[in-house]
Amino acid sequence: MTSLKKYSLLTFFVLSYLIMIVGVFIILLLREIGGLSLLEYIMLLVAVTSPTISAILLTGLNDGKEGLKKLLSGFGKWKVGPFWYIAGFILILLPIIVAVFYIIISGFVPIIASNMTIGIFFLSLLENLIMGPLSEEAGWRGYALPRLETRMSALKSSLVLGIIWACWHLPLYLIEPRMPFYIYIVIVIVLAILFTWAYNNTGGSLIIPIIFHFSFNATGRYITGTIQLMPLMIFYISASIMLTIYTILVIAYYGPKRLSRKPESELPFEI
Repeated sequence: MTSLKKYSLLTFFVLSYLIMIVGVFIILLLREIGGLSLLEYIMLLVAVTSPTISAILLTGLNDGKEGLKKLLSGFGKWKVGPFWYIAGFILILLPIIVAVFYIIISGFVPIIASNMTIGIFFLSLLENLIMGPLSEEAGWRGYALPRLETRMSALKSSLVLGIIWACWHLPLYLIEPRMPFYIYIVIVIVLAILFTWAYNNTGGSLIIPIIFHFSFNATGRYITGTIQLMPLMIFYISASIMLTIYTILVIAYYGPKRLSRKPESELPFEI
């Protein structure tokens, strides 16, 4: 148990990857058998929840009930001020504004999936919230990030976690179409910096990183997916420019060491 606690961060990453890989392997196996789409979906949910599953399991083994209470306390930290909600939702609002201007200027006609209804739209919003934001953040931000930040700066922690987080998605390329990985990994690293900024400045809130995560995922699902408001390449270019400017401003103002101007005593990890 002592060695497990000593190498808890490494164990967390290995276990998260292992559950993801096994989950995707089972999905591929089920597709060979055929006719088991519900079971496939359940396995996908397990696979994408692997960071949270790993975090809960390791925290329970190493730190017991008190540790679990602390890990999950971030879900209750929602009184953080309107700025952080705006900062999160801007990841979907700005691309929508750009898309509207693009439609007006270019005359582009939005393309809506033929099976899209109001009911399906709201169900897809719920799925967009569960598959990623809710399923991952307790692991990546609630468990891994504070442990990384006790060892290195917030910016370095974000870069390390961003690479690990992006590569964790690689097995999903075997079962669903996704954006090119060389683009995806850069975007995820940038997002990891923004998520760290949000986490550090809200006392370890998981609600705000979830909103950031949800907003970004929604851009891919709705702006270039089921509701295509602009061509994919235009989206990549505009999104890259906006994310780059956003991140540079955050690092410049809040500083790379902690991505926060708060006193170190108010940061959600031990220094």
